[in-house]
Amino acid sequence: MVIRGHGLFSETAGDKIRGMTIDTLHDSFLLPTNYVPNLLNLISGRGGSASMICVRAGVDERCTEALDGKLNWQQFSALIRESRNEIDEPALGLYLGSQLTITTHGLLGLAAMSSSTLGEAADIACQYVATRTPLVSLRMEQQGRYACLKMDELYTLGDIRATFLEALIVTLIAVLRFVSAERARLIRVDFAFDEPEYGELYQAFFPCEVRFNQVANQLVIPQEDLSLPSQLADTQVQRQATQQCEEQLLKWKSQQRLSGQIQMMLARAKGRFPSFEQVADELVLSPRTLRRRLAGEGTSYKELLDQWRQDMACQYLTTTRLSVQQISHLLGYNDPANFGRAFRRRNAGLSPLNFRRQHAEQNVSSQASATITARNGAG
Repeated sequence: MVIRGHGLFSETAGDKIRGMTIDTLHDSFLLPTNYVPNLLNLISGRGGSASMICVRAGVDERCTEALDGKLNWQQFSALIRESRNEIDEPALGLYLGSQLTITTHGLLGLAAMSSSTLGEAADIACQYVATRTPLVSLRMEQQGRYACLKMDELYTLGDIRATFLEALIVTLIAVLRFVSAERARLIRVDFAFDEPEYGELYQAFFPCEVRFNQVANQLVIPQEDLSLPSQLADTQVQRQATQQCEEQLLKWKSQQRLSGQIQMMLARAKGRFPSFEQVADELVLSPRTLRRRLAGEGTSYKELLDQWRQDMACQYLTTTRLSVQQISHLLGYNDPANFGRAFRRRNAGLSPLNFRRQHAEQNVSSQASATITARNGAG
């Protein structure tokens, strides 16, 4: 059952409106190529050219096949964008997610499937998801009789947001089903974006209620289902796989720039941002050393915090129906007026509400132009 939203905004997250610097923000980290071969195989199976996609995305195709391959944000987002265009499939995320079995998740998949219970598998996924993708974090939250597996977006995803989140949630459902031998009961799936034009297709991928324009992206199952035993429980295998996941996580962190690690910390803070000294302590650095190393990367903690707030504000304003007051609290402002002043400073005097209104008007105009173009082409 699909619950249709009435939101005004598309998934573009305002990345073409003043103030958004998604590519600049994402320059500070690299993404693993874990699922790129699956993506390119899907495209080839649909009659598309994987080689041409890589060329247009500026990616060396050999890199996509390497075990430790890395892509920058521009390459990663371009691969997804070009893949959608290559086979003219806006619902690419749904189809990609359905092809990702638990074994495609490497050591994390092995650790999850060998866990003793579904809850333990979920905890491992939450702890080590960064070894597969650093773009989101996972957390379990109990709400009455239900357990909610929430996906927190650590970075603004721009025009690949829906595609990425669709693939993630579809494959997470597959993991829950595999570990529980199909016994886990999926109650509801929530997406924090507007229903796409292909919304009817969701019924084929989600055997439950689907809601759009929600505050969070999440899967909801009965709390008691976390106690379901795993069909392939193996304590020794699970211990070894988890240890290797920990080694992978430490290795990944060591390869990231400090600014990238700090951005992840900011995203997880949920408005309760750590002080500069607390950040230094978590990174096991003295404040003086942290300040010097960030200066070497051409930034500072204040600049990272301000830029993260700016980009997330734009994403919330253009892809959700959250009020300005709710957004201000999510971004760590005690007073919405302070948020408004900070936003106007970074957006040429444009208030949050006017920014939202301008984006909606541009979106309507773009959709009208696309419709006219399609009609002219058909004629």
